[in-house]
Amino acid sequence: MPGWYGATIARFRVSRPTSLGRIVILSELDLTRGIDAMVIHDWGLAYELLQPLLAEDDARPEHLESLVDAAWWVGRIDDSIAAGERAVALYSALDRKTDAARVAIRVAESYGQRLQSSTASGWIRRAARLLEGAEITAELGHLRRLEAMFTPETNDGHRQALELAIEVQAIGARIGDRDLEMLGLHDRGRYSVYLGDFDAGMAMMEDALVSVLAGELGPRTTGRIMCNMIEVTASMADYRRASEWSDQAMRWCDSMGNAGGFPGTCRIRRSEFMRLRGAWSAAETEARRAADELVDLGPYQAQAFNELGMIRLNTGDLDGAEDAFRQAHSLGLVPLPGLALLTLARGDITDGWAMIESALTSTVDYLARAKLIPAAIEIALIVDLVDQATRLAGELADIAERYQSELLAVFAKQGEGRIAAREGRYADAMVPLRDVVEKLVSWGMPYEAARARWDLGVVLIELGSRTLGSLEINAAKAEFERLGASAELERISRVLDVANDQEVRPSLVTMMFTDIVDSTKLVGLIGDGPWADLMSWHDRTIRALLESHHGTEIDHAGDGFFVSFPSAQEALECAAEIQVVLRRHRKASGFSPRVRIGVHAGEVLRSTGGLVGHEVHVAARISAASRGDEVLVSSATAEVAGTGFSFGEEWETEGKGMSDALLVRALVWEV
Repeated sequence: MPGWYGATIARFRVSRPTSLGRIVILSELDLTRGIDAMVIHDWGLAYELLQPLLAEDDARPEHLESLVDAAWWVGRIDDSIAAGERAVALYSALDRKTDAARVAIRVAESYGQRLQSSTASGWIRRAARLLEGAEITAELGHLRRLEAMFTPETNDGHRQALELAIEVQAIGARIGDRDLEMLGLHDRGRYSVYLGDFDAGMAMMEDALVSVLAGELGPRTTGRIMCNMIEVTASMADYRRASEWSDQAMRWCDSMGNAGGFPGTCRIRRSEFMRLRGAWSAAETEARRAADELVDLGPYQAQAFNELGMIRLNTGDLDGAEDAFRQAHSLGLVPLPGLALLTLARGDITDGWAMIESALTSTVDYLARAKLIPAAIEIALIVDLVDQATRLAGELADIAERYQSELLAVFAKQGEGRIAAREGRYADAMVPLRDVVEKLVSWGMPYEAARARWDLGVVLIELGSRTLGSLEINAAKAEFERLGASAELERISRVLDVANDQEVRPSLVTMMFTDIVDSTKLVGLIGDGPWADLMSWHDRTIRALLESHHGTEIDHAGDGFFVSFPSAQEALECAAEIQVVLRRHRKASGFSPRVRIGVHAGEVLRSTGGLVGHEVHVAARISAASRGDEVLVSSATAEVAGTGFSFGEEWETEGKGMSDALLVRALVWEV
């Protein structure tokens, strides 16, 4: 017994009492398990096992450095900083200057995340002193990168940061540190973008992302590059690319566990993209989760509350929006343009303009100004400051051209249209506003598209086209009702009074979209001449079948058809026959194109240009989700199709711009 007891107690080190009066005992076994957990990226377990090191007087600096990382990965920034400060002191006492500098850089980064710039700068200088006279090492590269991050957000500051990023990349290449080299390349790209060299900058960022996707880089570098890519593309209003990377980043974060604030910061952008797509309930959930996950990172938590305020503002929950904006402000963020728009929604237009004007006066960075300008134009027109609105619209157009941002260009064009309407130049307003509607609808931004439809509808009514104007306004109304945008619905109601209640009633139709699979690849294989012959045969065949089933051709773009039918039965019969004819021709002649088909029934509005409304986009998304030789049908349409049709199992597909997943089934057809 004494031998067993002595051998066992030797495996434990007893620490000093904690602030709660408990004695913390850390076994060598737990220490080893904690270090091993770091290797397999089990951050939660590593933090749980290593956290008692903070209470140990004789903790080794290497173990404390592991705790620095473990605590950061689970978002416990206080513990990460505390462990780091102790590790730096211990490494310094042992004259291990390079090791001390490495941890000092991590401590500086954590203070920087909290926007405690003065403290962070002090730690940067300490790291620099520790590396004085040292050889070229990875630590020097990370120090240069951190120095770049603390340069002013001006053109001169970005140029200085770019030079430092070039040095970081060179150091990484020289010492064979792939992570450092790709961080330097990525940073070169983003600073180049900020300086207006969009093509070269994006190329460098995407080259670094290749290493990310290939799994060549460590988790911290991977997260940094992904987050920065999202921030850069989102800052340029390139929401399609930013949304794509946001989805990839969240999948990566989920695979890594709670990733040191990465999930929280990524959720802020994810919430923003969901809001723009019209998925407001899901967006609010993401914003709330972000706020919870970022409780130790006040500046980022403020951004989460700001996004929560924007969501509530869209839904018309003005009190809830105010509460979220106040929480953001209490954490050091000025919540604009949201707070100005909230003030405007409550009828205080003078204060709204004063806030947005003050923000513009104090904001120099182009992309930061671009976030404020659309709201500033809207408020300026309400307070009758047309000249200021015109100047701002021109500035936004210049920024859009500088950064090659399609969405910023659309918002600039929307401003131009609104200004023309405000000045009574309705004919000049109609063309840009119509283009804005088409772009926003196609990009899956339902709330912004509905607001643009409202603008266009008012202009058309003023031009005497009451039916077309009411059509646009009713389409906007339908979208606002679906989204739950109560404030916008109130405005729509007022405009409908102006339109003398000439509402165009929706009608129920069944829609079918067809599309040739891999058409671009196919034309490259067979050549232009044979492709033209193939398309001629394809179009004749499809049109003959449409006519026999009472289909009405709405649109024919490229190699696809958009068709309406009076009933779901006729649409499904036609879709099945198209596939049968194509399959038989393939067997008889050796070839026919593979076609995908989507079918959906819903209420739409008719205009001289065809069919409009949310259900049209649902039908298009269902078609896009189908495969070659397949007829994909919305589950609701399959239920009303009647007997005589067989369908596969129900499954979900996500539609771009849709707040909810689409339930679909494949039509079973036989030759």
